[in-house]
Amino acid sequence: MSTAPIGFAAPYAHWAEILILGIPSFLGPAMVPGHMITFWSWIALRQIEAIETHSGYDFPWTPTKYIPFYGGPDYHDYHHYVGGQSQSNFASVFTYCDYLYGTDKGYRYQKKVLQQLREGVKGNGAMHEVSAESQKED
Repeated sequence: MSTAPIGFAAPYAHWAEILILGIPSFLGPAMVPGHMITFWSWIALRQIEAIETHSGYDFPWTPTKYIPFYGGPDYHDYHHYVGGQSQSNFASVFTYCDYLYGTDKGYRYQKKVLQQLREGVKGNGAMHEVSAESQKED
């Protein structure tokens, strides 16, 4: 089974996941009915967000960068990567619960290691070893 998501696979999910995630998507428009154009715009934006999140690309121009606690494609890729392997990264896009309960430590560790590797390659063209001692800050 592949854990790397792709954009157009975003709408395909287990029926329980569709039920759990679909209810909130339709609950707002059901509680506060609006114009049909508003409803279909909301549904289209939800699908675009799902495709972007599963695309694996972190676009610099995306409006989702302005949503507080939104993890984006990078965070969502890690969510798929760890899957059921660990007790971490339960949120698919909104990061505040993982942050509050400390279940995002693996993601933050991986992000820090990758950043150090990028800085090492930029600095002198060689990759430096990332020690466990430098990671004990978390």
